[in-house]
Amino acid sequence: MKKAIAVLFAVIMVAFATIPAFAAEVNSPVATTAPDSSLEYEVDIIPTEGGDGTYEFVTEIDENGNQVVSISPKPNPGYTFNHWEIDGPYTTENELTDAQMRLIITGDITVTPYFEKSGTVATGTVSTDTSTTSPQTGANDALPYAVGVLSLLACGAAVAMLVRTNKSK
Repeated sequence: MKKAIAVLFAVIMVAFATIPAFAAEVNSPVATTAPDSSLEYEVDIIPTEGGDGTYEFVTEIDENGNQVVSISPKPNPGYTFNHWEIDGPYTTENELTDAQMRLIITGDITVTPYFEKSGTVATGTVSTDTSTTSPQTGANDALPYAVGVLSLLACGAAVAMLVRTNKSK
């Protein structure tokens, strides 16, 4: 009975150890259209120096059935918006130097906002870490594999002992 419990425990450890190893990493896009099924086209925003990819972004269908995109950049501290580059089919009444952009799109587009440094950018002191150990952040990627291998070894040892005891009877 003890051996059966040991084998069951080892199998459970293997199962729990492999779950984090095979979990999918979640990647979020910079910006895409809203999940409204009536929207047909995708808008990709490419961040540049001075912007981190956060924008006020709305896309909707207007009264004429056109997909309209309204977008405003949010520059990082120490930067101001300069101009847009837009690749894809669109029409607009705005200038490409306007921060508030309203586009009517007729296909997928790629929007790239450009920024420029404004005034002085806050600076800080850089310090060098001279310690001989590296800080640990998050779980170690090898840990699930090590637990899995050890669990498999425990399963193998339990099976070998089970076979040995059955031969001696």
